[in-house]
Amino acid sequence: MQNLIRIPDLNPTEQNLLDELVVQWRAKRTRNNLRTAFYDMKNSERSLMGQAVPEVVRRRRFVLGWSSIAVDKLNRRCNLDGFYDVSGNDLGALGLNDLMTSNRLTSELSQGGVSSLIHAVSWLVTTQGDTQADEPAVLINARDASTATGVWDVRRRAIRSFLSITDMDDDGEPVGMVMYLPNLNVTMTKVAGKWLVERREHRYGVPVDPLRYKPRVGRPFGSSRISRAVMSIHLQALAAMIRADVNGEAYSLPRYVLLGATEQAFRNADGSPKAAWQAAWDAVWAVGDDADAPSDALARADVKQFNGQSPEPQNAHLRMLAQMFSGETGIPVGELGLIGDANPTSAEALLASRDDLIAEAEQTTDGWSPDVSSSVTRALAMLNGDDLPDDLDLRPRWRNHMHVSRAAAADAGTKVVDKLPWLAETEVGMELMGLTEDQIRRALADRRRAQGSGVLELLRSTAANQADADAAGA
Repeated sequence: MQNLIRIPDLNPTEQNLLDELVVQWRAKRTRNNLRTAFYDMKNSERSLMGQAVPEVVRRRRFVLGWSSIAVDKLNRRCNLDGFYDVSGNDLGALGLNDLMTSNRLTSELSQGGVSSLIHAVSWLVTTQGDTQADEPAVLINARDASTATGVWDVRRRAIRSFLSITDMDDDGEPVGMVMYLPNLNVTMTKVAGKWLVERREHRYGVPVDPLRYKPRVGRPFGSSRISRAVMSIHLQALAAMIRADVNGEAYSLPRYVLLGATEQAFRNADGSPKAAWQAAWDAVWAVGDDADAPSDALARADVKQFNGQSPEPQNAHLRMLAQMFSGETGIPVGELGLIGDANPTSAEALLASRDDLIAEAEQTTDGWSPDVSSSVTRALAMLNGDDLPDDLDLRPRWRNHMHVSRAAAADAGTKVVDKLPWLAETEVGMELMGLTEDQIRRALADRRRAQGSGVLELLRSTAANQADADAAGA
């Protein structure tokens, strides 16, 4: 079969698995690249066409960012604030803080979230690092669907095999790949036209977890946020924007009807015919009298003027498309750059307008959470040599989806603590008030030291009083 990659040093089972993965990657590649282009706004350009448009206007390029807004507005409400253990184990003692710092895990997961929304799925790959090469002891890398693919095991609800393309040549063909199989990583590198294979065994199964957006039965890897409907509305809005721009250039120019003019009025000084746009856009016309006219009334050309066209039809069409896009994505029309007829005027109305987007963010993080937990738990197992507490139940902690910024989330949390004052003395209450894990640990440590100092001072005072009493009794 064409487009398969034959590697002599693979055994038949490995080669068959590689063939399955490569075929799937190629089958999805075109649509993945298309959605990437929509997000990057690289294929969202349209040239102005038509002979009645000046060349300077026709050369313009137009770009619309609605598809990227559809992704980014949702991802900004899916903010990871850290992890916690349901059983209360000290995750810092297990190396979680070092793991997050060395892998820049918050940023890595955010990037993986963006790719998940663009392509329907991204991947978290957990591997042991090469410390001699200054790598972290454990690596968690996010991979997107344009350079990776996997096969889903329906019964186990996990990845059965996975291919990560680490390098490509100038033609876009893989020259570096890693295939992840149960308890085995197979690294394949093409050097001087020959494939070199290196195998590395481990005990962590297939160390890959998918971040999926809207998975469903029959489509386990989910659907893209940049759906067919989103792309269709995007292109229609781009066309409407172009028409509005052309209309904006031309509608203020008056339109004329020239009666009684000869053909010479539409020719240049050298006798060549004027371009259609030049005749339409000329600011001054000088038309001589016709000496051969049968009467004086017909000798002079007569100019009739019409008012320019209004841009409102194009603007109304663009507003309609913005409303359709809002209905498809849950993003308020006002956040698409248009002012609607009924924009929210109060904080409550503004929050209500974002209700669909907030619900979407909650559902998205609910879907991501098990796989994020699995990836980080596996990383901690690698970091600790599998010596983890039996009751370890690590969970990600997401910021309140109603608020994008930490300040807004902290303000909302403070209102909760005000109603339940006893929460202020707990870690949960401190989290609600916006304190980071480091700040919570430092605050609790300071309180313990202060309490310890108070107890010590009390003991000293009691001992001194007792000594004074004994001396007085003697």
